[in-house]
Amino acid sequence: MMELLRSRRFKIALASAVVVGLVVSGALGLFQALRAPVPPAPGEVPDSGAAQNQERLEAPDVDVLGDPPEGLSYVSEDGDVRCSTAECVRLVRVVAAEGEEAPGSEEAITSVYDHLLDANWGQLLPEGAQSPDDVPLGETILTDGDVLVADSSEHDAEDATALLMLGNANPPSS
Repeated sequence: MMELLRSRRFKIALASAVVVGLVVSGALGLFQALRAPVPPAPGEVPDSGAAQNQERLEAPDVDVLGDPPEGLSYVSEDGDVRCSTAECVRLVRVVAAEGEEAPGSEEAITSVYDHLLDANWGQLLPEGAQSPDDVPLGETILTDGDVLVADSSEHDAEDATALLMLGNANPPSS
């Protein structure tokens, strides 16, 4: 075996096999990359051909939240909808009603969550939490069975806006 490793011919054959293997492997990778679909740019909505077997769920309307708690108002515009391949979510700002003093973001979210819980919405806890007392209210998700509501606010920021995210509770049909 040692004589074979010292042989010049064997070394050339071994180096050639390694080079051919690398070239073939690179060529296969290149062909697979060229055949792969191009992902959409961030913020771009993919065309219907990209998700042939999936029907994208539209974002729930802000009306699913019902009337806001006293002193608050919900604001959502068409530009506040964010979509992925499977579904869309709606961002809803919780602001002070006209003529009312603006609450802090945490206070506004707590008011909305309490209001929705009083309207018989259910509460989904984060993984590992045993009861609602284990986590702050804003870290839970509320649902009425069809819609999910989550706190999307940045409470640490000064003058943070209370922001809710509305999504569909039902998975998209495939």
